[in-house]
Amino acid sequence: MAEERKSITLYIGQQPFKLSVSAADEELYHRAEGRIQEYMRKLAENKGISDKFVQLGYAAVHFATHEISLTDKQKFVDTDLKNNLRKIKEVIDLVLNDTQE
Repeated sequence: MAEERKSITLYIGQQPFKLSVSAADEELYHRAEGRIQEYMRKLAENKGISDKFVQLGYAAVHFATHEISLTDKQKFVDTDLKNNLRKIKEVIDLVLNDTQE
């Protein structure tokens, strides 16, 4: 069965962006819209940056670096988790082998 799609419009820097998204992801897109708007608002208030294009540029760099950082951390956690699970498996194998002898 085909995934249900929804047509939504997000407003970033007062510019409408019409998107077709999966119904399940609609809330995610609206949350992203809110975070971008909030970041741009803070740039205007705290840094005096009023140009929407410049705000959007700063927001793009901010969110891209944040995503890269999270991706790198996740890879580290995944590697750590795999190593720890391998160690646990080795201990379990040793225990099972001892009980079978």
